Amino acid sequence: MNAGDAPSSFVVYADGPAAPRIAPADALVAAGLDGQRPEVLLGLTVERHPWLDDPDLRGVTVLAGYALTRAVAAGRLTPLGVRLSAVASLLAERRPDVGVIAAVRRGDGFAYAGSVGWGDVLARAAARIVIEVDEHGVDLGGPPVEGNIVAVVSRPGDEPTATPQRPADEIDLRIGSFVASLVPDDATLQFGPGGIGEGIARALDKPVRIRSGLFTDAMASLHDRGLLAAPAVAAYTWGGAPIVRLAAAGMLELVSVTETNDSTRVAATPRFVACNTALQVGLDGAVNIERIGTRVITGIGGHADFCAGASRSPGGIAVIAVRSSAADGSPTIVEQPDVVSTPRCDIDVVVTEHGIADLRGRTDAERAQLLRAIAG
Repeated sequence: MNAGDAPSSFVVYADGPAAPRIAPADALVAAGLDGQRPEVLLGLTVERHPWLDDPDLRGVTVLAGYALTRAVAAGRLTPLGVRLSAVASLLAERRPDVGVIAAVRRGDGFAYAGSVGWGDVLARAAARIVIEVDEHGVDLGGPPVEGNIVAVVSRPGDEPTATPQRPADEIDLRIGSFVASLVPDDATLQFGPGGIGEGIARALDKPVRIRSGLFTDAMASLHDRGLLAAPAVAAYTWGGAPIVRLAAAGMLELVSVTETNDSTRVAATPRFVACNTALQVGLDGAVNIERIGTRVITGIGGHADFCAGASRSPGGIAVIAVRSSAADGSPTIVEQPDVVSTPRCDIDVVVTEHGIADLRGRTDAERAQLLRAIAG
């Protein structure tokens, strides 16, 4: 029987910077499904696993980008236009045959390693769970892994190359200072990794709460500066010693994306400031974070979830912080984005290194004028 003739099994990986490393075929063997052909679902993946280059790899992803770029470009993985908050519905439509979850040991059981992401949803939905346990991993206090655990394997000893986060430069720091000027007192913030995220963290000068999909070392530094008003709540962590120290201090709570990315909960949080970036911003405020032309860059992720919630939060703001030019020199503020990932109705303010465009209560013509003024 050819590999293409073998029956297929749906293998779903819990996502995050510490996502499992085991190859899909090996996960099937561990789960007792030898001879099956894997079809995978992947999310946030930052390590370049060797099996991502396997020409026989087939599946989908809800967050193309980072380490998945080559697999998507080659057609081995097909992007889906799905918000992170909708993954639970996706898994309800097609029950995973095998769920693969990275964990650390806790007593006689296991706890999520570094991130929960959609792992808890997967654990409930999958027919079989394979645990990839990191015997040297640090327990950051995540919830226990539950479900039908049929196998426990050791985390492979190879060290795939992680996609690095770009540090902040002068442009990022300027953008960060503009964003920080918008943050009200007693605010709850969400923002992401990379240079602009670091720029925001470094510019903050008042105590804030963090409720974010992703939590980074730059966010953890707020605690060292006395600016974290309560334990940070996040679905993913991406960092090192600063996050470990924060967890040890009892200032980190790891939860599911079903909690962090619930736009209704975000909207019910007063003064929620969601700050995200973009590939393109249209002159009406609509945002593209997915692709340029036919080249896929990433997925919707939590962008639409947080913008929709923050734009409805009492005293809150949905902010797009973006450099006025991309790395290749092309403008990021354009007449019309190549695809709309987040609609204009969910965008309140756009920030570039050239200033702030407050779009609230503005007509499309006024929005266009304000956005042209900060396009550089």
